[in-house]
Amino acid sequence: MKKFFPAVLCLFSFFIMIFVTMGYSDKTYINVYPNLPAPIGKEKILITSAGQTPEGRLMHAMAEELNLQADYRPRALASDLYDYQTVVIVVGFSANGLTHTNRCFEEELERVKELVGEAALNQMPLIIVHLAGHYRENKETLRFFETIVPYAHYFIGLKNMKQFDTVKDLLHTNQVPATFVSHIRDMKIPFNSVFR
Repeated sequence: MKKFFPAVLCLFSFFIMIFVTMGYSDKTYINVYPNLPAPIGKEKILITSAGQTPEGRLMHAMAEELNLQADYRPRALASDLYDYQTVVIVVGFSANGLTHTNRCFEEELERVKELVGEAALNQMPLIIVHLAGHYRENKETLRFFETIVPYAHYFIGLKNMKQFDTVKDLLHTNQVPATFVSHIRDMKIPFNSVFR
């Protein structure tokens, strides 16, 4: 009996592992990549904001460092898409930024809805970026995210989000591949993979 003990122990461990992992479902699975396996976007790129967060300027600076042809237009309208091949929306609500646009929250939300709707009609790749992590996690930012994610083709965001599970569930429901990074500087590679 002693010579069969290791084999029986391994077999028993195997069955325990199978039994334990059977409780997990595909509901928690999301396509998380270090970067996209193949490019989905083309230049010229429109970088805009949903919520008038100033982090869009960082995304534009990143595009310039990567030698991508991009324009940063924080107040872009649906009618402005004629000159672009890809739309990058930086999500984040800034009450201060919104006061400089002479728009209220609902008007900004309507602008974003029209923008993503037009991008979908033109079959333009739509990339969502969440640069601020937990600093811009409020109900307004989540509402912008919920509005945009059904139209998105890719998401890049920080891991340190308080609403990580909510964001992950929305991405899973809408089958949007995602890359979560630790620092803003780590977004360069996944952002570059959208185009090259």
